[in-house]
Amino acid sequence: MPTLTIPAADTRLHIVDTPGAAPPLVLLNGAFGTAQDWNRVVAGLDGKHRVIRFDMRGRGKSGTSADYSLQASVDDVGRVIEAVGAERPVLVGWSHGATTAVRYAAQHPGQVAGLVLIDGAYPLAMFDEAGRKKVRAQFRRLGPAMRIMAAFGRGARLSAGQAADVVIEMDAVNGGLANDFESLDCPAVFVRGSGGHSGAPAEQMRTMRESSAAAEAASDRVSVFATAPCNHVQILRRCADVVIAAIEDVTSKAS
Repeated sequence: MPTLTIPAADTRLHIVDTPGAAPPLVLLNGAFGTAQDWNRVVAGLDGKHRVIRFDMRGRGKSGTSADYSLQASVDDVGRVIEAVGAERPVLVGWSHGATTAVRYAAQHPGQVAGLVLIDGAYPLAMFDEAGRKKVRAQFRRLGPAMRIMAAFGRGARLSAGQAADVVIEMDAVNGGLANDFESLDCPAVFVRGSGGHSGAPAEQMRTMRESSAAAEAASDRVSVFATAPCNHVQILRRCADVVIAAIEDVTSKAS
C-alpha cells in the first residue's frame, strides 16, 4: 500500500494510494477524522478500484497549518489528485468531506466522474448566533479528549477554537450548496445516516437529512441512494456495505 507526502501551501499532506482499477476513488474524511476511518470500506472494495485517501491538514500524519478553511480543503483535493495522477476520480466524502466533494466538483467542471456523499453536504445552514456559541462551548469541553486522540494519530491537532471554526464554516457553506448542486455535471448520490449522535440530536439530524430533497430539486443528477441504519459517527464502520454499494452505483453511472 504505497504512501507519499506532498507539499500543500504551508504544510504537507500524507497520502495512502491503494492499487486497483479505474475509475479511481478519492476518499475525503470527516472534519476531525483520518484516512484510517475508511479501513473497512477499503477492505470491502477488495482492490476493485484504485483508492486514494489522505489526512487533511492538522489531522493524522499530515502537518499542521495556518489555514483550515474549507476552501483550503478543496484546494488540497486538487493537489492530491494531481500528485497521484488520478484522472476523473469519483469523490467519496463523509460529513465535512461530502461538503468538500460537492464544492470541488462545482469548481472543477469536467474533472470529476461522480460523487458519493455520506451523511453530509446537506444544503441547509443550521446555526444561528446561539448555535455558534454552543459549538464553541462544546469544543472547549472536548479539547482534552481531542488532544488525546491526536496523540495516537486518530484525530485532529487543532485547537478548540480552530475546530469550532471548521464546523461553523462548514455549516455556512452547506447553506449555499444548492447553487453547487445545480452546477454539477456528474452523478451524485447521498447515503443518509439514521438517528442522532453525541454532537447532534436525532431531530436536528433529521432536519438536515430531509434537506437532501433540495439538492435533488436543484439537479436531476442528484439522488438519495439509501438511508443506512447507522448514525453519523458509525456509518463508515458499521454500514460499510451500504457505502460500497453506493460507490458501485456511481461508478456504473460514470463509466
